[in-house]
Amino acid sequence: MRSRAGVFWYSLGLTLLVLLPLIGLTAFLVHQRQTQNELRQAAAERGGLPIEQGAQDSWRMLLVVQQEEPAFVLARVDGPEQTVTLCALPGDLQVQAPAGTTTLSACALSAGAGRAAQLLSQTVATGETAVRELYYLAATPACWQDCVGAERTARLDTAALLSKAQRETIGLAEDSVVELTAAEAPELIGRLQSCLEPPGKQADARAAVWEAFLRQNPDLLTALPDAWRTYSARTLTDLMATELGGLEATLEYLTAQPGLTVQYTTAETQKAGPEVILTDSGMQTMQELLG
Repeated sequence: MRSRAGVFWYSLGLTLLVLLPLIGLTAFLVHQRQTQNELRQAAAERGGLPIEQGAQDSWRMLLVVQQEEPAFVLARVDGPEQTVTLCALPGDLQVQAPAGTTTLSACALSAGAGRAAQLLSQTVATGETAVRELYYLAATPACWQDCVGAERTARLDTAALLSKAQRETIGLAEDSVVELTAAEAPELIGRLQSCLEPPGKQADARAAVWEAFLRQNPDLLTALPDAWRTYSARTLTDLMATELGGLEATLEYLTAQPGLTVQYTTAETQKAGPEVILTDSGMQTMQELLG
């Protein structure tokens, strides 16, 4: 009896050793077939057109100009909406911090651009409002100029920012349209800001100039990620290789779209002592950009 039982269990074990791998392989093949059928069905529902790489992705970045008074531009790159939106933020914008409040500039100078991006996200993510990951990229004015190309040009109609009386103070009353190179952009931004009040409006000058360069030079969208790689030793960012590759794919997709829109928007602020805070409208704008 013991001998027969031993033979039985031995035979059962051998059978299971043969069958179990076959059962597992069969289940895997069935799963793969189901997945392929689902993909084919989804493609058929879309008319059989494949989704281009980057078409479904959106990215949010805080671009920082590192200088004595840091400057900030929030950028949203949106594949589904085929838009690139810039929103300049004043350095004295108040953000929430663990010990109370601080400003974007103070945070960037004391704790770095990454911490400034983090506190900005936490400030906007109030109540039930959630925000997506906000990356950051910081560089000096000279590095930003090298990334763009010092000789690259753009035209800016300053009448969209300044009244005629304001333009007279900086010698632009007769012809409001200025053609400038990337090397000349910082000086023009400074001249425009000298005419604008309050600080929230001053920040708009930078967004308007940057928007003009991107809109009139769409190849910049695809050139910037490679420039950031080239000058990686001169920049600070949390965009790793994978994220930078994904951003690059979205920018390449956008550049090929005839409906691409490059624009800038304003997040409204109001004075709160020596600092400024987002108004309800400004907060809604920020939530839309970071959502």
